[in-house]
Amino acid sequence: MIKNIEIKNFRCFDNLKVFGFERVNLISGKNNVGKTALLEAIFLNSAPRPDTIFSLRQVRREQVSFSKTLPERTWINFFFQQNKGDIIQIKSVLDNDESKVVEISVDESLKNFLVNTSQENEGQEDEVKEDITSLFSGSESSVSVIHLKTTINNKESFETQIVSSAKGLIARDIKIPESRNVSFIPSFLRVSNRDLTSEFDKARLSERDDEVLKAFKSIDNSITEVESFSIGEPTIYLKRDGKSRLPLSLFGDAINRIADIILKLVNNENSILIIDEIENGIHHSNQVYFWNVLYKLADELNVQIFATTHSLEMTQAFLKAGLQYRNLGVHFELARQAKTDKIVAIKRDLDALDYGISHNEEVRGG
Repeated sequence: MIKNIEIKNFRCFDNLKVFGFERVNLISGKNNVGKTALLEAIFLNSAPRPDTIFSLRQVRREQVSFSKTLPERTWINFFFQQNKGDIIQIKSVLDNDESKVVEISVDESLKNFLVNTSQENEGQEDEVKEDITSLFSGSESSVSVIHLKTTINNKESFETQIVSSAKGLIARDIKIPESRNVSFIPSFLRVSNRDLTSEFDKARLSERDDEVLKAFKSIDNSITEVESFSIGEPTIYLKRDGKSRLPLSLFGDAINRIADIILKLVNNENSILIIDEIENGIHHSNQVYFWNVLYKLADELNVQIFATTHSLEMTQAFLKAGLQYRNLGVHFELARQAKTDKIVAIKRDLDALDYGISHNEEVRGG
């Protein structure tokens, strides 16, 4: 479990330190103080792989067509004040005192990429160089290479690279560390019926489908059954008391999002679950019940949850449910210091959060 994280030169963070994560972590703050960026840093540190970089570009809606037109600007939005001349460093410390440092840097040449690729393909150097050079033909200034270097406990190092050019993106792994299973749920993405149904069938196989039903009930208490059918496209069907089955898609985006959250939780023991804007689609009257489900499953399945919110009601629900799980939950508020404009993280355990809310202190998001 991640206990501390230090982030340098990433997104809006010049240097942010956050200490004291617990099993269930709720992050609030006003707009543009880095709530999503903190989640992204945790995601990158937990899974320093090319697919993580691609996922974060999708979260930020960064277009491949733009990268093809201006490859030299492909990676700049990852860097503080878009300064890709400095190295990004994301360091975490786990509860067993293991440390992991992920460093991200950029250069504008294929030279290192070609050398490293050739070293892995002894006897095929010319052929490899020809293939890569053909794919990324053009001037040296038309490519941009991002490097991800991961160091565990200040000893063993791993590296992966992605090249951007007018021809597209290509990734190569020199050596990737084993990483904990981590899921990132952005604020806007709707998961396909096929993917949700596949995940639900996994939950049924492991006898976890009752937990899925309880989560749906946190949104609509009249739901009595959850089933999957593969007539045409595989689809989850819900049934209300005394009524016919209906496909999940007819119940709105909130149910789709709840399904995604709970299925990622129940199907991934010993993992990390990251949720941006957790309140989306969940009515305030159902939020305490929903948090009860999350606390219970996180504890049972050894899942560490990181979530952001803009909502005071969601923060109050997090507190109320968490009082039954005293040592599991903690709240962080991201804020800018008035004099320096530097972003800092203010930690509140549940007692401090309770005091702050009851005394009308500012603990909400936007």
